[in-house]
Amino acid sequence: MIPAEHQPAVSRITITLDSSASGYRALETAVRLAVIQQAELEGIFVEDTNLLRLAGLPFLREVRPLSLAEEAISSGRMQRELRILARQAKQMLEQATSERGVRWTFQVWRGQPRAETLLQAFNADILSPGQVSTRIRSATGQYRPRRDRNIARVNILFSDSARATRALATAGSLASDLSAQLSVLLPAGEDRATQSLKDKATTILAGLNQPARIIQLGGTGIESLLQASGFTDRCILIAESEHALLLQTGLDKCLAALACPVFLVR
Repeated sequence: MIPAEHQPAVSRITITLDSSASGYRALETAVRLAVIQQAELEGIFVEDTNLLRLAGLPFLREVRPLSLAEEAISSGRMQRELRILARQAKQMLEQATSERGVRWTFQVWRGQPRAETLLQAFNADILSPGQVSTRIRSATGQYRPRRDRNIARVNILFSDSARATRALATAGSLASDLSAQLSVLLPAGEDRATQSLKDKATTILAGLNQPARIIQLGGTGIESLLQASGFTDRCILIAESEHALLLQTGLDKCLAALACPVFLVR
């Protein structure tokens, strides 16, 4: 059995809402995690202050795609459209959680849409910050479950920390619930510390009774992460929020490079 301190005690999962394909899968995965952990799901709609500043520029124009007519974009109009998108985001969250009986809250947050900023702003046990590049078109349209594209692999970035251990236990529970393959990604190196880390992961997995592939990264950058795990839109990445690779590469850069939902355990 896994020691009690390694068990992922989760009370709140926070996710930013957007209407990209990855965003829908992240929401569905967050709902599953909330069910497994009996946690509350907090949905966040991000009002990008960069967009609001741009809307205040007098020379900014929108070109209609069909008529090619130009129309001025004002701060007032941008705020009205953001309020509409926020209502749609809340509806998307409500629809996603209704069938599973998940407790949820929703809020609109105005600020810089950077993952590091969101980590500081929200005190959640698990945070899914979404992909920065998709947040401009956040939460448009109805929630559309993608049952034809089930998650096939759960990847976990593992290191020698209490947070990473909790992240591995979370990943194992999720992989079991999804009937997905679990891949444990270890840092590059062939020293005694790396072997010790592999042994530690094997012990935790045995306590979970969860089979997994253990893969060693070939380097310390985001490229080695992509090469080792074969990330596709049918994968999920779970990692501690302060993993060395994420800190070195930059969290926003990692999110932009990955085509899959990312969940950060704290």
